[in-house]
Amino acid sequence: MRDYIPKSCGLPDNLANQVMWLIRDYERMKLEYDNAIWDSPGPPDGQPRGSNTSDPTSKEAIKRAELFKKIQAIEQSKLEIPEQYREGIWNNIVYRTPYPSIAGRTTWWTYKTKFLCKVAEKLYWI
Repeated sequence: MRDYIPKSCGLPDNLANQVMWLIRDYERMKLEYDNAIWDSPGPPDGQPRGSNTSDPTSKEAIKRAELFKKIQAIEQSKLEIPEQYREGIWNNIVYRTPYPSIAGRTTWWTYKTKFLCKVAEKLYWI
């Protein structure tokens, strides 16, 4: 199924697609963010140590910070959509379901483009 992004969105096609796929990846990012605290380094492989020092804690902290930034951008942008359209737009982007028939297609596309633009703005991509 093709992803339709209206021209009125103002985002370049590649950036709009990148934002759409980031939103679709929300559940995995949320799960990874929640489980990152429980991850542990792999067992030693018995090879000689290198001269660089490893800091798995800081790597995990950086990873969690990046995930948190993306998750927050999506969640805050989602809250800016009026409540009656929120679930329909979310389901259309994430699960590719058709919009409910409570409003016309133009209304749905208006809020969808605003949602995509807000996510891109909050991530400082535009």
